Amino acid sequence: MNKQDAAEIQECGLKAIENLTLLLDKAKACCSNDLYEQIRKGVGLSIGKIQTELLDVICTIYPELDDLQ
Repeated sequence: MNKQDAAEIQECGLKAIENLTLLLDKAKACCSNDLYEQIRKGVGLSIGKIQTELLDVICTIYPELDDLQ
């Protein structure tokens, strides 16, 4: 994977996290507390997977793409 491809994949991963966060806001407004908690758990697990198995991997290969450093 070249740096440009890595940056594009990273962008998609970050957009996925953004969309999951928006989904959570929507669920809070329209779901029961029990259902919201179930969705919140799923969103949290999904964001965690994206971070650890996609974004962290990319930043290991291309540390200069890590915005948190």
